[in-house]
Amino acid sequence: MSQTELCAECEVPLMIGREQKWDNNGVIPLALNPRRRSVFYESDVVDNLFEGIGDLIGVPVDHMVIESRRRDVRRFIERTFPSQIEESIRLQEEMESEKDPEVREVKRRNLLEIRKFYNFQVNEVGKIYGYGNIQFSDRWDKADDYAWRTQVISNPHSMLFYPAEMLGSVEGFDQADMRVEYEETGEDTYAVTAHPGSHPVELKQRLRRKRYEFKPGDIEFERCSTCGVPLEVARCKWDLEAGTIIDSFTGRRMAIYGPQAMEAVLDDLEAELGEVIPEAVIESQRRYIKSAWKEEEWRKDASAFRRMIAARGVGNLTHFEGDRQGLTLTIENSCMHLLMVGAIQALVEMAYRAEGSNYEWDITEDGDLTVSIKVPEKVTSNP
Repeated sequence: MSQTELCAECEVPLMIGREQKWDNNGVIPLALNPRRRSVFYESDVVDNLFEGIGDLIGVPVDHMVIESRRRDVRRFIERTFPSQIEESIRLQEEMESEKDPEVREVKRRNLLEIRKFYNFQVNEVGKIYGYGNIQFSDRWDKADDYAWRTQVISNPHSMLFYPAEMLGSVEGFDQADMRVEYEETGEDTYAVTAHPGSHPVELKQRLRRKRYEFKPGDIEFERCSTCGVPLEVARCKWDLEAGTIIDSFTGRRMAIYGPQAMEAVLDDLEAELGEVIPEAVIESQRRYIKSAWKEEEWRKDASAFRRMIAARGVGNLTHFEGDRQGLTLTIENSCMHLLMVGAIQALVEMAYRAEGSNYEWDITEDGDLTVSIKVPEKVTSNP
C-alpha cells in the first residue's frame, strides 16, 4: 500500500497542495519556482492528439514526439541532479574497473541500491501526479546489472510521454545515448526498456521560448479548508495504487504535468514538418473533444467556463462575448494555446449543435490568447 500522506478532509495527497499553488490568475505555479507552471489536465488528450495529427497529415509522428520529450527530460535531469549523476557514474566506473570479484559485487549492489532509491522517488511522484502505476521490473529481484533500465507501468497516462520520460531519465543518469522499446505484458501493462544505442531521429535545435510575467487576476476558488486545493481538484479521486486521478464529475482521467512539455513537442513538430502542424493540432483536438466529451457539460455560462479553465491552470478568462453566430473570448496567461483553440472550437460546436465552424485566433507576446469561433447559421440551433 502507498505511504503517501493524504489530506484528512478531502483525501487529496498533501504533496499536491504543497508543490502546486492555484493562483487567482489562472496559473498553477510551482511552489519552489513560481516562474514554472503546471496544468491539471485530461491525460487522454495526449496520445489522442498526436494520433490525430498523424492521421491528418498522413505521417506518423510518434517517433518525433518521443525524441522531443526525451531530449527535454534528459536536460532537466542533468540540470537538476548533477551530484547524483556524478555519484552514479563514479560508482559505475569503480564497479566496472574492479578486479576482485567479491569487491566488485559489493560495489555493484551498492550502485543498484542507490539507483533503486532514485527510481523509487521518481515512481512515487509519478503515481501521485496521475502517470500510472510505475513499478520495478523483475531485473531488480535478480540484481541484474543496469536493472534500472527496465520499468513496468500499468495504466500509463501516455505511451508516448512515459517511454520518452523514462528514456530521458536513464540517459541523464547514465550519461549515454539510448533507445527505448516497450512490450505489452498484460492488460494495459508494459515493460519499458532503455538500450544503449543511437537515437532513431535527430531534431533541429529549437528556438528558446520567451518567458513573460504572469498577469494578476481575481478568480476566487472555493477551497479545501485543510490543504487549500480548489474544490474542483478536491472532488477528484486519487487511486495511488493504480496511479490514476479521476474527476468524479466528468469521469475523465486527469494528470499534472508541465505545459512546456506539450508546447516543446509541438514546436519541434512544426520545425520538422512545417506550417501544417498548427492547423493539424487544432483540428485533431477539435475532433477528439467532440468525440470524447459530453455535449451537456458545455452548455455553461462564462463564469463556469472561467473556473473550469482556471482549475486546469490554462489561463484566466477575461473576455467572453457570444451571440447566435458564435463566440469570442480572451484568455490571459494562456498556455498550450493550440490545444485551447481546438477545444474551444469543439465546445462551441457542441453548445450550438453545429456540425462545423470557422475560427480565428491570435496570441500576444505576453500570453493573451484571443479566439473567435463563427458558426454558419444554417447549421446551428439556439444554444
